[in-house]
Formats: sequence, C-alpha cells, structure tokens
Amino acid sequence: MSEDAKKPEVPVADSQGSSTGAEANLSDAESSLTYENKKYRQRAQEAEAKIAELEKKFTSIEEAKLKEKEDFKALYEKVSSENELLTSTAKKWEKYELNRRSSLLESVPEEERERLGKLDLDTLEFVTNKISNVKTNPPEVAGNPRGNPKVKDFTKMSDSEKRENWDDIVNSFRNN
Repeated sequence: MSEDAKKPEVPVADSQGSSTGAEANLSDAESSLTYENKKYRQRAQEAEAKIAELEKKFTSIEEAKLKEKEDFKALYEKVSSENELLTSTAKKWEKYELNRRSSLLESVPEEERERLGKLDLDTLEFVTNKISNVKTNPPEVAGNPRGNPKVKDFTKMSDSEKRENWDDIVNSFRNN
C-alpha cells in the first residue's frame, strides 16, 4: 500500500496568479481523488487482462491433459458441441442469404436474373439498388406532342383565369 502514500503534487494557481488556502485544499483533494481513481482503474484493467490470459492458459492446459490421458471422448463432446453451434449459425445465415437473394432477384427484369444470380450478395444488393434507382423516361407515343398543353376554352374562363393564361390563349390562336 505504499502507492497510497504517494500523491502527486499539482501546483494550483488562480487566473490572477494568486491562490487562497481554501481553493488550494479543494483542488488538492480533487487531484488526489482523481489520481486515486486512475490508479484503481488501471489496477482493474490489469486484473481483467490477467484473468483473460489465465483463462486461455487454463483451457489449453485442460485440452493438453485430455490429450495426454487419451480422453478423446471428452474432446469429441467439446468439439461436437462447438460444431453444432457453428452449423446452426451457418444454416441460419444460408437461409437468410437465400431469402435475400431471391427477393433481390425478383425486383430485377427476367432477362437479367440468370446473369445477376451468379454474383455474391453484396454485389447483387449494390446492382439491384442501382437498377431500382434509375428513373426511366416515359415512352414516347406517336401523335402525342411533348409540350403545348391544351388551353382551356377561353369562353369558359373567368376574367382572372383569362389574365393568368393570356399568353397561352394568344399562342393557341397563332398556331392555328
């Protein structure tokens, strides 16, 4: 416990260059508490690291003892339980990937599905997002002019509508 006796001395100065006794005592107490807190935190972190290291050593020693005793049954049970856990996780992932892949391929045109089905999941997601974000232009129909929307019959317009659409009315008469 010699560490408790060691406390750093931190000079405390007021912003004006002088300090009072009460302020010095308060900051000394705060600095000593801060130092003690850091010391305990560091000690706890070192202990946790040592525990993790010892646990690893313990498991490796245990496995080595089982191998020496030729107790393959215990080793087999241990490895088979790990294997079961990993295979169940792998099956869940494969099921997820298959469902995700099929849902992504459904959003793609049929002529592209075969080619895109060979891609890995990340690339397939990227490509389908690009395809779905592309804005298509409306198809052009023969006889449908692009612009010049039809102007409402000016005899049925109110006076305010006639003022607002006067340019359109004049242009419709010029084109006819």
